[in-house]
Amino acid sequence: MARLGLAVAVFSIFYTLTLSAATRIDDPKTFVSDVYRQLIAGQSGHDYTPPDDIYSARLAKLFRDDRRKAKGEVGCLEILFWVNGQDYAISDLSVTSADQGPDRKTVTAKFMNIDRREEIRFDFLRNGQRWLLDEVCSIAATPWTLSEILRCSP
Repeated sequence: MARLGLAVAVFSIFYTLTLSAATRIDDPKTFVSDVYRQLIAGQSGHDYTPPDDIYSARLAKLFRDDRRKAKGEVGCLEILFWVNGQDYAISDLSVTSADQGPDRKTVTAKFMNIDRREEIRFDFLRNGQRWLLDEVCSIAATPWTLSEILRCSP
């Protein structure tokens, strides 16, 4: 019985440490592909939420300011920017990457979302050994830039 208690305690500590670990992006293209893979896998139940500890200091501040201004209500961002909408059924996904120098990468995701062709560009920057998401832009029929959306006045 003591061994079972010890095993439960060890598992609890490991689980807690795993949950609190920061998301590490070693390769932006792989990371973006994995987010979309998980979104596609969870489409029926929408049970996957992409990590929110991946932003550059600039973008993280914009998210914090938006939450503060919204006071518990919906803020400036009313969509899941990964899919350019609130609802999604992703198909025909293509993810490409381009280096913009040693510390910058652009990843482009092209896909069908329900009945719309989407193209979303993710700009990453390297901060030390960690890649961080610094900007997101939709290049679809209604273009937008995430930082501009987050600066609205709710």
